[in-house]
Amino acid sequence: MKAGSMEGLIGASANLKLTSTPMRVYKEAERRGDTDTMERAMGYVTHFQEKAHEYSDKAQDELSKELKEEQKELELKREKAIEKRKEEAKEPKEKLQESNRSDTPKTDVVEISEMGNEILANNVQTDESDLESPSMTETAEPKIYTSEGKPVSIEPVAVSIDKKI
Repeated sequence: MKAGSMEGLIGASANLKLTSTPMRVYKEAERRGDTDTMERAMGYVTHFQEKAHEYSDKAQDELSKELKEEQKELELKREKAIEKRKEEAKEPKEKLQESNRSDTPKTDVVEISEMGNEILANNVQTDESDLESPSMTETAEPKIYTSEGKPVSIEPVAVSIDKKI
């Protein structure tokens, strides 16, 4: 909150509090029947209420100005944040474009270790018939082991299903 709106709010509050004294005087004069004092007291009450209303209007004007200023500031911050994000997004794109522009052809390179070369040399098969051998195509049966780690043989179980229609 800025000075103008604070001044308006404080002024309105103070003037409304100041009306309590002339109102008390008015009520006492009314009990006594003193009309001159009543009129004077009511004049003070009216004066303080008008001042409070003026300060209230001033506070509303200042608050609306502050709200507009804050909205402008928020809009500027939003725009700066958007620009910053765009710049941050451009950097990876630029790096990607630079890597794509390089003169070296894009190829994948595979390196085979020495152990892989040895295994490959030992497993080279010269005849295609060897590729279709049963050892290459046979499927392994599932195995079950005991808690000691010994394999247990599994015998297939025949299941008969009776269909009743």
